[in-house]
Amino acid sequence: MLLDLTEFENWLNLFKNTRSINHIQQHHTFKPAYKHFDGNNHFKLCESMERAHIEREFSQIAQNITTFPDGMIMICRDLNVKPAGILLNNTGGICIENVGDFDSGKDEMTLEQKETIIKITKLLLLKYNLKPTKATLVYHHWFDLNTGKRIETEGVGSKKSCPGTAFFNGNSIDSFNKNFLPLFT
Repeated sequence: MLLDLTEFENWLNLFKNTRSINHIQQHHTFKPAYKHFDGNNHFKLCESMERAHIEREFSQIAQNITTFPDGMIMICRDLNVKPAGILLNNTGGICIENVGDFDSGKDEMTLEQKETIIKITKLLLLKYNLKPTKATLVYHHWFDLNTGKRIETEGVGSKKSCPGTAFFNGNSIDSFNKNFLPLFT
């Protein structure tokens, strides 16, 4: 289901939740990147991601929600189904996958996508009555890829850069505290 921000807000207000939510995950696709988005291939990109996830033995696409450079939003996996976004850390989560490669020097996030990420995150925090903290808003980068253990120290563990080294000016806890968290408090 492809929605604009207003449609998403209306849909979320009517959505009947059946599971406990305690955190919202932020990710970037890395691939597809902006160069793969043509403004009309929202469904094609999500179908491609789902095929890749199924090939990796996931039951379906990993993310609950995907955002696009044009600000559009796709519901990919039922919000009542836990995502497959972070090893051993998906229970209670909603996974937002943001199309683009937000590592430094790669895709520069559009204003439309930035506004969408902020707005849907605010709406989800409100829907699930979550106070914005580093426990309720998490970056994939903070978790070890092999163990699923949360590691907040930079340079420790085997980690992805996800949601990108330039995602809202960085993917570290310090950068999150300075640049992302204040958008929700």
